[in-house]
Amino acid sequence: MKKINLYFFFFFFFFSLIIAEEELKPNFTITIPMRDGVKLPTDLYLPSPDAKGLPCILLRSPAGRNSHFKEFAKIAKEGYVVAIQETRSALDAEGKTLPFISDGWGKMQDGYDTVEWLAQSPYTNGKIGTWGASALGITQLLMAPTQPPHLKCQYILVAASSLYHHGLFPGGQLLKDQAEGWLGLYARDSGIQNYVCQRPFYNDFWKQLNTLELSHKVHVPGIHVGGWYDTFLQGTLTSFSSRQYHGGKGAKGQQKLVIGPWSHFWPYSYHFGDFEMPKSAMAPPIDISPKRWFDYYLKEMPNGIEQIPSVIYYVMGPFDGTPSSGNQWRTAEVWPIPANQISYYLTPDLKLKSASSEKGELSYIYSPEDPIPTIGGRNLFLESGPKDQRPIENRKDILVFTSDKLDQEVEVTGPITAILYFKTDQKDTDLVLRLCDVYPDGRSILISEGGTRCSVNCLIEQGCHLEPNKVYEIKIDLWATSIVFAKDHAIRLSVCSSNYPRFEKNLNIGFLGNHMGKSVPAKNTVLMGEEAPSQIVLPVVEAKKEPSALSHRLTCFCTFPYSQS
Repeated sequence: MKKINLYFFFFFFFFSLIIAEEELKPNFTITIPMRDGVKLPTDLYLPSPDAKGLPCILLRSPAGRNSHFKEFAKIAKEGYVVAIQETRSALDAEGKTLPFISDGWGKMQDGYDTVEWLAQSPYTNGKIGTWGASALGITQLLMAPTQPPHLKCQYILVAASSLYHHGLFPGGQLLKDQAEGWLGLYARDSGIQNYVCQRPFYNDFWKQLNTLELSHKVHVPGIHVGGWYDTFLQGTLTSFSSRQYHGGKGAKGQQKLVIGPWSHFWPYSYHFGDFEMPKSAMAPPIDISPKRWFDYYLKEMPNGIEQIPSVIYYVMGPFDGTPSSGNQWRTAEVWPIPANQISYYLTPDLKLKSASSEKGELSYIYSPEDPIPTIGGRNLFLESGPKDQRPIENRKDILVFTSDKLDQEVEVTGPITAILYFKTDQKDTDLVLRLCDVYPDGRSILISEGGTRCSVNCLIEQGCHLEPNKVYEIKIDLWATSIVFAKDHAIRLSVCSSNYPRFEKNLNIGFLGNHMGKSVPAKNTVLMGEEAPSQIVLPVVEAKKEPSALSHRLTCFCTFPYSQS
């Protein structure tokens, strides 16, 4: 319960305290009927009590209509109707309603029904945009493929475009702490929690919560904002790419992507991991505020926001202030940006090298009774950000591979993957990889991470298990990043089988046995050499001749407040 209270403090409390003004109150609270007769309460904020026929900004919230949304409502005084609606899960006091299940394209389509009802109401002029972060971003993503005729644009922040792949089971591993904390907020009933957490194989249930498969049905422009240390980073990147390159008319080519070095709670906290955020990283250099976005698409004001670069991203550098070509903003027209896919091979002497080495293998014993703890990374309730991994790297149940010191900078920008040739002596186990930047003083700072449940990665049928001591080729997605590894730094990859409580522990006894409370240790082995070229593949970007001009044109960018300060 303590973690949930902390979550409310950081995520909700700051919403109401950003600007100390008199408390905003809705002008009206209405109930909007859904197609099955259920009525969803919706607060309306107007620029004046008698305002009619205005463009409308809609927020749909599984968290209710509480005061933490007042900051969003301030945009009403700029000539908008702001509608803040409770979704069905917010209305269920017992927590037995699965969030988001009625917000997409299934039998119930609450987002569609809400947009069209508002469009016909006297309060609006029929032009509706949507806005919101996290869960409120997910409701937007689920709504778009239903194609409400009066939906004109979306502003989506830190949201998962597929709940399975980005929110609950990345790589088939249950995000234990995140799932339990999130369901504790939105689906408190133990039956619902067990129903969700015991479905590690992607199937038809999860397809109804995967917006990527229906990107061709989206017909509206959108801004997608995320952070390199956000728990939903991959959801932000893929929602942009799927719509930008595969969306329908009105969406394809009309998306914008913004990625900073932020955690899930930016811009309300600039402290992350072991460092303070560089001043240059606090905001992008281009005004992409919600007000400018909605002014263009809902009021047709010619402010030029449609002409800004498609991709605005921050290239990180050493967080301790060491000079480098990193720690600056850049722009691009495509994502991923052009890069050379460079393999760094794991070697029996615990090195990362540019060529595969002699044949060899290294083993470790993973015990579910003594998992490696989570230290930083892309978390929701746990501390997130770039933290020093040395406290875990001296354990016997982790393999640590390190490159030689770099004689020149190496920029890595884009998706990161690893391919391991791997075997275990048990029916199942996990693989967890961490990519780190090793500083000259020895600090090993977490940059990106990923993992997989081997049975889910290698098998198709639920309930099957690995063949003990069989060698599998396993691909692990470490998601994406943008970082300059500075001269005299080194690149490090660690391999182990736990990251707890970020991921649930694998008991090593197969899918069915993993719910029986038993566990056995696993001897896990990584193979190397020409016949088993275990490697991490990094998207290396050619060095820029001159710093980006954007780094010298910093202006304030506030995502949640409607205007700039």
